[in-house]
Formats: sequence, C-alpha cells, structure tokens
Amino acid sequence: MKRANFKTIYVTLICLIITLLCGCSLFVTDKDKFILDDKHENLLVWIDLDKTGSDVVIPSKVGDKKIKMIYLADPYFSRIDSLDVSNVKELEWLTLKLFGMNTGTKLKKLDFSKNKKLKYLEINKTTSLKKVIFNNNCEDIYLKGTSVKKVDLKKLEKLDDFSYFDGPLEELDISNNPNLEYITIANCNVKSLDVSKNPKLKKITVDEGTQIIGPTNAQIEYNKGTE
Repeated sequence: MKRANFKTIYVTLICLIITLLCGCSLFVTDKDKFILDDKHENLLVWIDLDKTGSDVVIPSKVGDKKIKMIYLADPYFSRIDSLDVSNVKELEWLTLKLFGMNTGTKLKKLDFSKNKKLKYLEINKTTSLKKVIFNNNCEDIYLKGTSVKKVDLKKLEKLDDFSYFDGPLEELDISNNPNLEYITIANCNVKSLDVSKNPKLKKITVDEGTQIIGPTNAQIEYNKGTE
C-alpha cells in the first residue's frame, strides 16, 4: 500500500515538474525565435537573437508555414555573426540590410548554394561580408556596401540583373551570363568590363574611366562619383 502511494506521489511530482517546465522559457520553439509577417505568411521578418544566439540557423518552417522569403533590415541584426539558410529549401527571395557600418557586424560569409529556388538576392550595408556563394538559379543580385572583393558568376546562366555598389570589387567576369540584361558596377575598383559575350544587355552602368570591351547595343551610363 505504501509502495503504491509512493508511486502515485512520484508520478504526480513528475507531472508537476513537466507542467512547470512547459510553462517556462526553457521550452523555446521556432515560433518564439522566428517571426513571420502577418500579411505574408511565408515571409520571415524578425529573428529574436536573444533566443537564437548570434550564430543563426534559419529553419525551413515556422510552425506549419514554409519560409519562402526573408526580409531582415534593421541595425539590430548587425548582432548576427553567422547566418545559415541551407535548410530553407523553398527560399525564393532574400533581403539583408545589417547597417554594419556603425555597429561592427562580424558576418563574413553567406552561402546560398543549397537554396536552389532563390532568384532574388539583395545584400546591403553589410560591411564585414567578404564572400558570397550564389546558387546557380539566381536571376537578380544586388550587392551594396559590402567588403566582397571577388564574385563568381560563372554558373549563373539565368542571371538577368547584377548590381554592385560601394565596395572593393576589382574585376568581374560576365562571359558565362548570356541572359544578362542590366549591369551596374559603381563606386568600386573595376577598371574594365568585357561585354562581348552578353548579347542581351540593355543597360550598362559603370564608373567614369571604366573601359567597356566588346561591341554592344546597350545604353551605357557613367557614374560620376559616390552618391
């Protein structure tokens, strides 16, 4: 009888502990860490870095909602040291603005090689970023205010629009991008741009003094200095 009473008490205590733990912050779900937009249920707009830590791994889903778009634009996100989006297989669009110029963000590399559906990529004011690995299906890439010195576009045959502003880029090979229609290279260190393999180009924007190599019917516009 005593043994039965002891067992009952023991089970009751276990249940009480579990109930208490479930009610406290030890049980943190993805819904607590990653916030989706109210109107666009597949759009990730906020990350609670106090719960994820500075090395962020974004899940493929939040609850039962697949993440297809990511928009992170706030000085708060300059606390991110690394960002892993390899699990987000349905990702189609990503915008990242860390405003790192005044906050010293440590994010140095972004890898999108596993994001086969990603088509639009914008990275802005992410000053510590030195390397970006693109997926082969990217169509629109915008880089501004990074420390990226080299970009590899060789496998991006679908690339339609490429923009690079305010960084140390020294050269750019677009010979394997036959579908490129718009290219902007401004406030950087590129001295020449060979467009002989880009028959679909409609507009080229480069810094004054940059040499355009090869015949083209595209409109050419020269950037006169830092905006």
